[in-house]
Amino acid sequence: MTGVGVCLQWCVPTPGAPLRRRHVAMIVAAVYLCGLGVILLWPDHLDRHAGAAYAILYALFPGATAETMDFGLNVVLFAPFGVLLSALLRGHPWRLLGVAWVVPLLVEIFQGVFLPGRTSSALDVAANTVGGVVGAVATVVVRRFLTRSHTRDRS
Repeated sequence: MTGVGVCLQWCVPTPGAPLRRRHVAMIVAAVYLCGLGVILLWPDHLDRHAGAAYAILYALFPGATAETMDFGLNVVLFAPFGVLLSALLRGHPWRLLGVAWVVPLLVEIFQGVFLPGRTSSALDVAANTVGGVVGAVATVVVRRFLTRSHTRDRS
């Protein structure tokens, strides 16, 4: 089993998964959501003092601009959100897409209205939505791969 498969098996267990695995998944989800909340609702830009981290990222992606880096980081930030949505809204892709769009939209509205030190952006809503969808699609693909692999192993 691949590392991604093991991670998904522990982080997004199926309803019949052992109780311990479901508890671990709930703890991981809670920690992620708390961290996400802090990042999104912090009164000032958290990346203001991340010069060293950005230097490494620009070295890894030399053609990146500030805009593409911001977009990419927003996608990565919301990919785990999509993984959680795919576990919660299994079999409801339109609801998943709606939640993956509405949550970032509300966050950006909140930032624009109540956090004057933050910048509200439609591009952030798009990047966060893309991240949520990418996480959800990746979860479905890996889940199907694991199911097929597990079925082949039984044969």
